[in-house]
Amino acid sequence: MPWARTEHFMELQQKFPELRVESGNVTSLHIKKDNLIELLKELKSRGFKLFIDHSVVDLKDILEKEKDFRNAVSENLIAFPEDRVSRFQAFYILYNVDKRERVIVKTRTEGTLPSIEKLWFAGKWAERECYDMFGIEYEGHENLVRAFMWDTYPYFPLRKDFPLEGFPEQDLPSLNEVLWGDKLEGTMNYERRHTIVPTLEDLEITERKRLKKKAQIVLNWGPLHPGTHGTMWFLFDLEGERIVQTDVILGQLHRGVEKLAENEMYNQFLVYTDRMDYLSALCSNQAWVVAIERLLGIEEEVPEKAKYIRTMMSELQRINSHLLWLGTYALDLGALTIFLYAFKEREKIMDILEGITGARLTISYPRVGGVRMDLPEGALEVIKAFIRRFPRELEDWERILTRNRIWLRRNKEVGVISPEDAYFYGVTGPVIRGSGIPYDMRKFEPYDAYPEVEFDIPVGEVGDCYDRYLVRMEEMRQSVRIIEQCVARLEKLPENAPFFAEAPEDRKIKLTIDGIGLKVPTGEIYSSGENPRGELGFYVFSMGGVKPYRVKVRPPSYYNLSIYPYLMKDRVIADAVTILASIDPVVGETDR
Repeated sequence: MPWARTEHFMELQQKFPELRVESGNVTSLHIKKDNLIELLKELKSRGFKLFIDHSVVDLKDILEKEKDFRNAVSENLIAFPEDRVSRFQAFYILYNVDKRERVIVKTRTEGTLPSIEKLWFAGKWAERECYDMFGIEYEGHENLVRAFMWDTYPYFPLRKDFPLEGFPEQDLPSLNEVLWGDKLEGTMNYERRHTIVPTLEDLEITERKRLKKKAQIVLNWGPLHPGTHGTMWFLFDLEGERIVQTDVILGQLHRGVEKLAENEMYNQFLVYTDRMDYLSALCSNQAWVVAIERLLGIEEEVPEKAKYIRTMMSELQRINSHLLWLGTYALDLGALTIFLYAFKEREKIMDILEGITGARLTISYPRVGGVRMDLPEGALEVIKAFIRRFPRELEDWERILTRNRIWLRRNKEVGVISPEDAYFYGVTGPVIRGSGIPYDMRKFEPYDAYPEVEFDIPVGEVGDCYDRYLVRMEEMRQSVRIIEQCVARLEKLPENAPFFAEAPEDRKIKLTIDGIGLKVPTGEIYSSGENPRGELGFYVFSMGGVKPYRVKVRPPSYYNLSIYPYLMKDRVIADAVTILASIDPVVGETDR
């Protein structure tokens, strides 16, 4: 997807004289905090309707370094000299739905920002995350509560002064010590002191801050319920079976991969992308390595063979993920047979992935510069055998489901998302495409072999659960088309064709398959890939060296889930599982 060109903002500079426009890997608009909301309103009126992401970078470590170093890097960080002492740099990533281009709006703050929740509801969830992780206060935010941690938690984990291991301040004896008096201190790296954990009182305070009771009864759904598709906690305020209001409490699976990213080398962080959306590890791996290749400026150096392998494997992973969605979706609505059929085909894909990469779930097969190893002998024949048979299986399933009157009653006109709602809530993937918007990163910002293969973007008409079902079913067919073209091209390439890039001669880059010592220059990038759940983006802020200074993950499941309370208003409780399954969130990605 092209970034907006600087000349597009000449008129804006007349309206906002202090506006500073920068272009490079990204196009950035620097504005003072006082004029932030007016600028965002103006951009939205000019077509930047879709909210992509918002977060902040804590510049504490940079500001604390010697003055000469600060001055050397400040040109890329600080647009206004008077803001040099401001600790946080906030950024907002927006997408122009008419011109198909992005822009990043940046401002500096010491700890307060105006809320954008009236412009984009998705921004409300992003603000909660920034408040939770950095302690940023948002003026005008309706109910500023934490996104992942419990509301009485006293710290802000993504600040630079919060240690990676947290603050060990609570005694937590082991079960062995409680039951048998067996003290383990000094053995097996056991430590009695741990970071604080929430009490039942803490959780009750958190629940009450999320939802103020209006109706008859508050029903808790999850966090350990099979229908929630992971450890999510839903609150329903019910009047009989009618839902008056809904809220979602996340954080049960939070692992802080963005904090870990600051302490790991670039290829070491690859293994954490596996563990976010663990149902589409290869797609997440691919999005990360493409982002780093773009930041290094070596995207064109990646061999053709590696690009086709990564594309083919990611499309197999997309089918794999959609099969799990279909099987569990049907099971939630009582269609056990489809669950068994879908998992039978999914097992075949898992065997293919295992045969090529050696792993079934957390794969880490791509690398910055290519892939970890070449395809084994016979891999393409096995893939061809699968894609020959799979479309017939899809047809059989559609004969069972698509015109089934129970399926229609449970899905038609349920959970309708209009195009304007899709922009307002920042949804992507099959959720936005089900609303008739052909938003797909494989077309809008092509990467690897996607510019070379032909495929269509299926879209819905109504935007209901039924349309989202049809979109995903057709997406599996389009994935088969892409895989067929990748196999055909790979068969024509020589067996000894390279699958990993050589470091460009004009750049001093240590490019190795294990990635040890890979140095990335000072700069920033926002790059995204098409995960089975939507746009998976990585904002990478580098101060040079082998580790990123800040990594912000743009998880599609997180923003797709933000529309759930809106869709559940005035629905009956039986629709809760249908609408949630049609959104298809993965908790490892929402909680990160």
